[in-house]
Amino acid sequence: MKLPDDVRAFLAAHNTLTLATVNDDGTPHACDLFYAQVGTTFYFLSDPQTRHVHNLTREPRVAVTIHGDARGWQEIRGVQIIGIAARVTRRTERARAFAAYIRKYAFVRAMLPRVEMLGRAHPTFGVVELYKIVPRWVRWIDNTRRFGYKYVIQA
Repeated sequence: MKLPDDVRAFLAAHNTLTLATVNDDGTPHACDLFYAQVGTTFYFLSDPQTRHVHNLTREPRVAVTIHGDARGWQEIRGVQIIGIAARVTRRTERARAFAAYIRKYAFVRAMLPRVEMLGRAHPTFGVVELYKIVPRWVRWIDNTRRFGYKYVIQA
């Protein structure tokens, strides 16, 4: 999947995504997470005991939104994503993704300077692990161009 320049610039300028998963009983659940991006894959750190991690472990299909603040419809811009989420297990991917994450978030670098600290108890964070979202479908919305302007990118 190749993201156009305007979408890549938008994603680079933002840091929070909203992740939607499905609870055991079929009800929806949404949470906000910091993300780092490598290519078209989004990475986040989370406690393995959270509801969203439990949900994505059971049902890896997820939805995501990333958007900026807007005071009127003319300012609405953002992406909607449908993808697959999972814990990152491959050593090389973990190292590359974690490096991108700590480059983006200096406070994490100060507390978790090495990828080997993931999955272990930390005095501030507790146990955190690295997860990824691989998009299968992306919709870019940009009302700054005109009302309802959008296009879809698929894998």
